[in-house]
Amino acid sequence: MDQSLAATLLKILSAMDAGTIAFVAGLVTLTPMGLVLLIVVFWQVEDRRRRTDLARYRQDMDNLLKTYGDDLRLVTAYYKDNVKLVEGYQSLAASLHDQVVLNTQVMQRMVDAICTNQFCPSGRIAKGESPLRSGI
Repeated sequence: MDQSLAATLLKILSAMDAGTIAFVAGLVTLTPMGLVLLIVVFWQVEDRRRRTDLARYRQDMDNLLKTYGDDLRLVTAYYKDNVKLVEGYQSLAASLHDQVVLNTQVMQRMVDAICTNQFCPSGRIAKGESPLRSGI
């Protein structure tokens, strides 16, 4: 540095009081650090906002998954109820099948008894003759 410049700076500094010199020294020191401090403050604020958003997102996802699980359990219950219903219909269909077969057998015996007419002696048809040959 030039001697005249150094002398001028010393004159200016000697004319100032201690508070002003401390303020100027702090301003010169903090100006580069002030930008860094501002970046750190903004980073902290953004991090806090991000954590709040993340907590809200987690809570929403927990609620969504709970609702989905409840709905899935309900659908599973519907499926199990339908299985019970189908099993009930299967047993009903099996008994209905037996009933239809039994009714068919009884009707066949009734037709045979009517066609052979073995219950009324005056209306009996001779053996070998059958109304089925000519139609009922």
